[in-house]
Amino acid sequence: MIIYGFFLIGLFMVLMVAGVPIAFSLALSAIITVVTTGNFTVTAIIHRMIGNSSSYTLLAIPFFILAAKLMNTGGITRRIFRAASAWVGHIPGGLGHANVVASVIFSGMSGSAVADAGGLGQVEIDAMRKDGFDDDFSAAVTCASATIGPIIPPSIPAVVYGMMTEVSVGALFIGGIIPGLLLAVATSILIYYMSVKRKYPVRQFSWKEVIASTIDAFLSLLTPVIIIGGIWTGIFSPTEAAAMATCYAFLLAVIIYREMSLREVVQAISETVRDSAGILLIICGAAAFSWLVTMLGLTETFSNALTSLTDNKYVMLFILNIAFLIIGMFMEALAVMTITIPFLIPLMGNFGIDPVHLGIVLILNLMIGLSTPPVGTSLFVCAKVADISIERIYKAILPFLIPLIFVLLLITFVPSLVTWLPNMMLK
Repeated sequence: MIIYGFFLIGLFMVLMVAGVPIAFSLALSAIITVVTTGNFTVTAIIHRMIGNSSSYTLLAIPFFILAAKLMNTGGITRRIFRAASAWVGHIPGGLGHANVVASVIFSGMSGSAVADAGGLGQVEIDAMRKDGFDDDFSAAVTCASATIGPIIPPSIPAVVYGMMTEVSVGALFIGGIIPGLLLAVATSILIYYMSVKRKYPVRQFSWKEVIASTIDAFLSLLTPVIIIGGIWTGIFSPTEAAAMATCYAFLLAVIIYREMSLREVVQAISETVRDSAGILLIICGAAAFSWLVTMLGLTETFSNALTSLTDNKYVMLFILNIAFLIIGMFMEALAVMTITIPFLIPLMGNFGIDPVHLGIVLILNLMIGLSTPPVGTSLFVCAKVADISIERIYKAILPFLIPLIFVLLLITFVPSLVTWLPNMMLK
C-alpha cells in the first residue's frame, strides 16, 4: 500500500510541474491512484470531496471575502489608512508605519493577506509614492504588512485549519492576536531603521487631522471590535462573525458612506462567488488527496520517520518550520495546509504539541510564503499595484523577511505567546 502512496505523491508532483491547476492536480492524482490500486472506489473519493465542502465552518470564507471587497470599494479602507497616517505619520518612516497600522486594523475585518495587499495596498502605495518613498520600498512594506492579515483575527486559513482538525476557530482567532501584534512591532522597527538610513520624509503631526480622521473612520474602526468582541463574549460564532462583518461593511459602504452603488455590490458578490469557488475547489481536491494519503499509510510512515529523528517537540517544530517555509515558496497556502494537516495530526499527539499553537505557527509559515520568492502571491499583487518589475520587489522584500522569520521563531519556541490569551479569554 505504501508504494501506491508514493505513486500518489509522485503523480501529484508530475501534474503540478505540467502546469495543471493545483485543485485538479490534487483531485486527478487521487482518482487515478484509486483506479490503479483497485482497493477503493471513485465514489468514496467523491464522497470525501463533497463531505468536506459542506462544512458549516467554511461558510465564513465567502463572507470574509465579500466583506473585504465591500470595504475596499466602499471607502472604508481609505478612511482607515487616513486615520493611521494621522496617528503615526510623524514618526520616521511615516506612511510605512501607517501601512502597518492600517493592515492590523484591516486584518481584523478581512482575514486575507491577498485582499489586504490588493485592496488596501493600492491606497497605501499611492500615498507613499506621493510622499517621496521609493516604489519598491512601498511595495515591500505593503507586502510584509499584509502577512499580518491572516494572523490577526479573523483568518480564512484559521477557519480551514479549525475545520480540518476540529480545533476551536475562536481559540485560533484569539491565539493570533499577540503574534500579529508582534509582527506589526517587528516590521515597524525595520521600517524605522530603513527610513532613517534612507532619509525618507516625515509628516508634521496635527491634532486637527488626528481628530478629524479618527471621527471620519470611527464607524469603520468599530468593525474589528464587533467581530472579536462578539466571538469573545459568545454572542456569535466565528462563522456568524463573518456574516456580521459583511452586513456591517454593506451598511457602511452603501447606506452611511454612500460610496458604493448597487451595481458595484452585485459585482463584488460576483467576484466573491468566483474567488470562493476557487478556494472550495482546492479544499475539495485536497480532501480527496489527504484522505487517500491517510488510507495508504503515508501519515503513519511519515510520523514514525519524524519520531525516529527526535523526541523533542521543539526540535520537531523547528524541522516543520523549515519544511513549511520551503514548501510555502512554491505552493498555494490553502493547498499546503489541507495536504499536510493529516500528517500533522499524529504528531500533535506523539509530541504533545498544542493544536492551537501548531495552527498559528503553520499559518504564519504559509503567510511568509506569500511574501517569499519565487511564487509569493502577495509579491505579484504588490508589484502589479506599484507598477514595478517582479525582480525589484524580490530584492526589496528580502530585509522584511528578517522580522517575519524572527517572530515565527519566537512564537515557535515560546508557545505561551499563542496559547495564553485564548486560555485566559475562553475559559
